[in-house]
Amino acid sequence: MKSARYIILAVCLAGFAVIALHAAVKCDICGKGIEGKYITGPDNISYCWDCYTKYPACSVCGKIYKSLITVDDRKVCSDCYASLKKCDICGKAIMGSYSIYPELGIDVCSDCEKTCPRCDACNRPARKLNRIGYAMLCIDCAAKTSRCYSCGDALLGNFKYFENDESKKYCTKCVSDYKSCADCGAPSGPRGQKLDDGRYLCPDCRREAIFNPSLITPVKTDVLAYLSDGLNMGIKHRIEYSVRDKKFLEKKSKGLSEDINGLFYRKDDDFNVYVLYGLRKKDLIWVLAHEITHAWQAENCSDKLTTEEREGFAQWVAYRTARNFGYHQYAENMRAGESIYSSGLNRMIELEKNGGINAVFAYIKAR
Repeated sequence: MKSARYIILAVCLAGFAVIALHAAVKCDICGKGIEGKYITGPDNISYCWDCYTKYPACSVCGKIYKSLITVDDRKVCSDCYASLKKCDICGKAIMGSYSIYPELGIDVCSDCEKTCPRCDACNRPARKLNRIGYAMLCIDCAAKTSRCYSCGDALLGNFKYFENDESKKYCTKCVSDYKSCADCGAPSGPRGQKLDDGRYLCPDCRREAIFNPSLITPVKTDVLAYLSDGLNMGIKHRIEYSVRDKKFLEKKSKGLSEDINGLFYRKDDDFNVYVLYGLRKKDLIWVLAHEITHAWQAENCSDKLTTEEREGFAQWVAYRTARNFGYHQYAENMRAGESIYSSGLNRMIELEKNGGINAVFAYIKAR
């Protein structure tokens, strides 16, 4: 049996091999048998000369196809197109340079990088942004960005919160533009209310504020009961209680403080406690406890007490009273600051830590 003999001529042509073969080979494009010259490309695919010169090659794999997909003026086959990165904004396949945002896990084509608006929070380009106040945010940032409790604008920069309540954050614009709430200190906001004596209340504090004197009586009764039973601070004198406005208290105290919420006033044997109207229940509890303590001091302490000792002890009683009624964080807030009230309170707390409640009373009575 004779063995076949082949004469092969190979010439390199742009990654392809031009081969002259005296045997039948089928073209992988048109399927026709090839006699004579043909082309071999990647993966040993064979092309007849007509198909090789007639159809384009994929820009990625180099294989020849009857039809290709155009991506950024380049032709790619369907297999290579499927493997290309896709822009996470427009969804188009990416050929050439693109931007990567690793912290967001997205790839962005050069066109979107140049033309799309950017999120004010993450600086990521996006086809669609959501307006929140003055800010334009992408969907992700809009969902997770905190908002000002007063105006609702997105909080992208500095903010403040009050009474250690981080659930209510306020933008610096609201802090500067609106009057402070007389009860909580936060901006009163666009829906705040101005009272007759010039104070402002934010909507939340306005809902809690007590204006009716009859509603103060049960709070006063509970405070007196705790002072008597819990701290053994019974008062012998009869105390007259009344609800007043800020101007009255400032005048009666002779300018003692611009932030006055209550006042104990004594004239001979007449004991009076004045309470500011519009306080929340927790404010009212500590104000009543504080001022009633001054009445107790008038009966049990000498005039040699310093202002820090006198006010510090009254704050300590108010601190314990607030905690007794469940206002623990509110009580802790009383310890902050550098006033004689807070410094005196902290001094009394240290005495209590070292010697208990009796040590505090012994110290105050011995002065």
